[in-house]
Amino acid sequence: MKKLSIIFSLVLLLSSCDKFLDINENPNYPSDVSDELLLTSGIAAVTNVYCADWGLIGSFWSQHWAQNNTSSQYKIYESYAISSNTNVIERSYRAMFVDGLSDNEIFLKKVEANENWGAYLMGAVIKAYGFQYLVDMYGNVPYTEAFLGLDKLNPIIDRGEDIYANIYQLLIDALDKDFSNYVIENYELNDIIFEGDIDYWAEFANSLRLRILLRQFDANSAFATAEITQLIADMEAENIYLLDKDVAVTNFEDADSKSNPLYESDQRQLNTTNNLKACATFVSYLEANEDTRIESLFTPVSGVFLGLVPGSYNVPSTEFEAPNLIASPIVEPEMPVYWMTFAESELLIAEAYLRLGNVEMAKAYYESGVAESFSRMGADIGDLLSGAYAFPTSGFNDQLKAIIMQKWVDAAEGGRGIESHIERVRTGYPEETTINDQIQVGYTLPAEYIPGTLIYSKKGTTGGILPRRFPYPDSELNFNSNAAEYKALSDADVILQKVWWKN
Repeated sequence: MKKLSIIFSLVLLLSSCDKFLDINENPNYPSDVSDELLLTSGIAAVTNVYCADWGLIGSFWSQHWAQNNTSSQYKIYESYAISSNTNVIERSYRAMFVDGLSDNEIFLKKVEANENWGAYLMGAVIKAYGFQYLVDMYGNVPYTEAFLGLDKLNPIIDRGEDIYANIYQLLIDALDKDFSNYVIENYELNDIIFEGDIDYWAEFANSLRLRILLRQFDANSAFATAEITQLIADMEAENIYLLDKDVAVTNFEDADSKSNPLYESDQRQLNTTNNLKACATFVSYLEANEDTRIESLFTPVSGVFLGLVPGSYNVPSTEFEAPNLIASPIVEPEMPVYWMTFAESELLIAEAYLRLGNVEMAKAYYESGVAESFSRMGADIGDLLSGAYAFPTSGFNDQLKAIIMQKWVDAAEGGRGIESHIERVRTGYPEETTINDQIQVGYTLPAEYIPGTLIYSKKGTTGGILPRRFPYPDSELNFNSNAAEYKALSDADVILQKVWWKN
């Protein structure tokens, strides 16, 4: 497989030629760049945004991590003070469109023209994956006119529900194509996720379909129920398959510009290991349940796993120095970036069965998902599935909570907090503490605190309401005349707005 030094060079080379909103070429008439290189570039760029930018913010908002009190790099994340001109919001939005989805759109056009349907499925999955996150975190975004270059400098802003319908149908159509002429050897080196294995891409497409359906279950229940019923029936009949392995980019090196994007941006480029600390919310939950995954997720101090209360970053170092007291998340240069884990896919199926009223199968897939999460992290599950993590015997809300809480824990590995943040917005789990006012800055929680309940940041700027979404970046607001939807609102109000599937 190609190393990421080559991959990220490709990202820079290819993205210099096509720009979102001001691109010089129309992807309907792409220049002569090989589709294999475009595939690599698109995957690498999406991976970088998902992990190093969105994953980092999501890990603060999911309260996996907290800001160290002897540094200040991520205070705005933990205080919910991001704005339309915050660098990471501007950078990640444009990078997802320009460096990731734009190159992928050119790839899609090229392989579609050649009726290369196996490669087309890869591009369709990447497009659906990227746009689902754009809708989940920004609401309404450009879609139908997003990549028309000079032909459409002010693309319309499509409704989130319409984008969801489009990407779902895109996956259906791509899965229905004839893959018999697909040549895996053409993509083994450049597909840095599955090495060209189209069967795995089909499995990922089906797991992504299920995630898209579950996201909209409350807002579009008739459609979601019908589609989930058919998807599960097809799975049981073995007409389709869902993931049985992780979706991961793994070929990182411990070298400058070749390492995991989160490690590269947070530790190598900033030349420190002290920005990120464990959050008291999360470690309290793991410790209360004697969850051994804590040892795979954090490095303790003197054998003790302490976490910071969100918003404790201004505690004077004369009171305590977090690096000498608080556990640190394990972030390593060769750490994989998981687009979706096998554990998550199993937990998605568990929720699907629960929604359809089949508690027995929901329990089976729940237990499989939890066991797989422990296995991937190299942790001993012991008797937790018959103890603290036993699937509730009754009560839909309790059963759904059990599933989502396990997704919360699973997403803590590798900085995938953006997914658990979205799931919290969708389901309300983890729940919020009812004693927020009794919790003080620092690392000590009162006896009345329920482990794992979210704590509104002691430095929160959104009036006691946890954030839901990102603000639009300035580049969209200022240069696209169709992007007026949130322009009149303050950034603090924007991040409290609901996306379409949260009624």
